[in-house]
Amino acid sequence: MKAAVITAFGEPSVLQVAEAPRPVPGRGQVLARVHAAGVNPAEIQARAGAFGLRAPAIIGFEFAGVVEAVGPGVDEDLVGGRVAGWPDSAAQGSYAEYTVSSNFATIPDGVSFEEAAATVIGADNAARGLALLNLRPGETLVVTGASGALGGAAVQFARQRGVTVIGVAGTANADFVRSLGAIPVAHGPGLVDRIREAAPDGVDAALDTAGKGLLPALVDLLGGPGRIVTLADRDAARYGVEFSPGGSGNRDHGPVQEALDLIAAGTWTARVGRSFPLDEAADAHRLVATGHTHGKVILLP
Repeated sequence: MKAAVITAFGEPSVLQVAEAPRPVPGRGQVLARVHAAGVNPAEIQARAGAFGLRAPAIIGFEFAGVVEAVGPGVDEDLVGGRVAGWPDSAAQGSYAEYTVSSNFATIPDGVSFEEAAATVIGADNAARGLALLNLRPGETLVVTGASGALGGAAVQFARQRGVTVIGVAGTANADFVRSLGAIPVAHGPGLVDRIREAAPDGVDAALDTAGKGLLPALVDLLGGPGRIVTLADRDAARYGVEFSPGGSGNRDHGPVQEALDLIAAGTWTARVGRSFPLDEAADAHRLVATGHTHGKVILLP
């Protein structure tokens, strides 16, 4: 198969398309032909040498595709079905024509592979963060990074559950944040005052998906760290805030299935910014690194 193989970790140029062995599904796994792979900040870190991966490695932490074969213990009726989920190995990932997975949701009719691949990590992490905040209908939540895949998922899940959302994002994304059902507020100096103006009755909780040093402002806004969760800021402990990173030990395809079903029903938006062919994986990484993608960046193996 073709894959973007990393033989030495470093700059985006280390992502080189080459021939690689096609993986074989083991017990509980499916072999999926990858039709779309999301590109995430965590993969930029992995490409640069994070997470202790060893070369050669094929990264890519979320995918959408078609089941081509199943391993022992897996229902053969899944063959030919469309699925979206996580590759089982961080070094045998979705930047390839094929990957193996045991943790996935089914893609309903009417949902594209690009939309599905753009949903996996965002829906899972957003749902986990919201659950940690124990939100109740009628409460008001601040979501930072509200125009991104992760923040947008958090906004939409919260709105589905009857929560009022203040969405912090750049001014260029205000209309999009509003279309998700949130009240848009521009980031930058004076953020706390703008949020208080947008929510005169107060704010009950905050979910940080941006990881751009906004925790002090959120602690100030809420009067303490008690109902703040960050999914992105590794300095959380410094402010007494709970940090909940995603990883292989806490992935749940349930929220992914919920989001995909909502896309099919026309009540959820998966925003795709730009798609790249596999041999332009380095350019996809360069774009994600800018932080200005206007939607999820997708690879098309």
